[in-house]
Amino acid sequence: MFVGKKLVYLQMQKTGSTHVTKVLKQNIKGKTRERHEQLEDYAAFADRPIISSVRNPWDWYVSLWAFGCSGGGGFHKYLIHNPWSEIRHAIRYRKAGAVVGSLVRLVTRIGRRPDWKALYSDARNEANFRIWLKLVLGAEGLHIAKEGYAASPVRNVIGFMTFRFLALTTAYDKWNGLGRKAGTYEELAAFADAHTVTSRILRMESLNEELLDLLTSVGKTISMEDLEAIGKTNASSHRKYDTYYDDETYRLVAERDRFIIERYGYTMF
Repeated sequence: MFVGKKLVYLQMQKTGSTHVTKVLKQNIKGKTRERHEQLEDYAAFADRPIISSVRNPWDWYVSLWAFGCSGGGGFHKYLIHNPWSEIRHAIRYRKAGAVVGSLVRLVTRIGRRPDWKALYSDARNEANFRIWLKLVLGAEGLHIAKEGYAASPVRNVIGFMTFRFLALTTAYDKWNGLGRKAGTYEELAAFADAHTVTSRILRMESLNEELLDLLTSVGKTISMEDLEAIGKTNASSHRKYDTYYDDETYRLVAERDRFIIERYGYTMF
């Protein structure tokens, strides 16, 4: 995240967050913390705007997968090295039950685990993406322990993108005490209404325009030419995202990431 005297920016993966952070560092006095970190002490920053960013969910999943195809990203590394990454995660957070559960799944699913490495072999392979997405947003994905997803009852309500987004943009203690346990979409939406800590969400689709407006609002002047000259960073290489979807995978994202789609007015095209 970026913590400045005029604002705090929380980095949501694959939403242009590296670009935003780079722009902010060049224009606002502040410092960066660990990337994509949650703001545990959010109350200490209530005197300034807390900002994050978002992206069309259909586009986000293609970008996340394609970035993994190039060998990048913690999500890719987690899946490629499963089940050992799941076991290490449980040990790190001292969750004995999760360790046992991981070991049981390791034994009972020998020879039946998805071949994640093969699914990450070609960023232009639409069939691989569709299989990957159905695994991540389907029954297989409910066992993804990364970031506490598998241990959160709310995994039955939302997809991994929405889980990451809400973990980042809502009050840390409330998320862990209430949000992660939401059992219905309505309960989750009410939670977000009550406990969101961000005052502004930048949309990746108009990122430079919104960055320009944000900087102007805190008294910083920069031209659009200067913003565009900074360029993209950590970009994934793939075709236009909508070419990767069929009807089934389209509906899967529409159902699992309904929260972001409805809140920010996204459509497939």
